[in-house]
Amino acid sequence: MKRVTRLSWMATALAASLAVAGSVGAQTAPRAESAQYQVGREVSLVGTVASVVEDAKTGPLGTHVMVQSASGLVDVHVGSAKYLEMNKLNLKTGDSVRIIGENFTVGTDTVFYARIVQDGTAAVAVRSPKGMPLWKNGKRLAVSANAHREGAL
Repeated sequence: MKRVTRLSWMATALAASLAVAGSVGAQTAPRAESAQYQVGREVSLVGTVASVVEDAKTGPLGTHVMVQSASGLVDVHVGSAKYLEMNKLNLKTGDSVRIIGENFTVGTDTVFYARIVQDGTAAVAVRSPKGMPLWKNGKRLAVSANAHREGAL
């Protein structure tokens, strides 16, 4: 009898947990398709590095490069400084850069999410074509990005 009661209680608890999880998911608005990274919306940003902030405290976290372009100053999120260093890309003030990516709104700011960063003849992919960060998986992806970067731009 106790075993049947315990199993019944566990089944009720599991059902309640699933119901709560489902209602929390339903309250979260689905991500709009237009908010996802799309290669078809990419643009090429050409300019000069005005400043580099390796550990930005505002979103998105990571390294931000302020690029002075023909249309003004652009905040570019390039990911991880360590990832760029592993790929032998050392951005500094005054460098002429070409960055392939897409603008996104983060809070009240617009941030350019870099997918490919080129400084001189060195180019590094920092995001996949679907916008997924390559720096999060470490050296394995860094080597893979290096292998494909010649034909990227």
